[in-house]
Amino acid sequence: MNFELLRKIARSNKYQLLYSQVKEIGSLKLFKNREDLTKVQLLFLNWLSIYQSLYTDIATGEKYISEEVLKDELRTQAYLLYKDNKKNKKTDKKNEKEINTESNIPSVIFTRK
Repeated sequence: MNFELLRKIARSNKYQLLYSQVKEIGSLKLFKNREDLTKVQLLFLNWLSIYQSLYTDIATGEKYISEEVLKDELRTQAYLLYKDNKKNKKTDKKNEKEINTESNIPSVIFTRK
């Protein structure tokens, strides 16, 4: 299977538009079958989702991503890794704040008589 071709098709404006319409309307379908999707179909849907996210990042002016980056698969992969690491760091910091329960305030224990 030519995965580069699959990514190129998923990146295309035609399928990006169709994908967004399918998500919004629901009555449209990308494939003849609605159930029991093949591995290739699932991979294609995954890349459609990834490229939709990347186009959203471009539209919102995120750093390090542009149309030029999308043309190069290696640079696209690098951006996806950067984005994933950035997301993981935010999650780690959030978890640290939630776990840090140390306080200088003395606790009070209520007992019944």
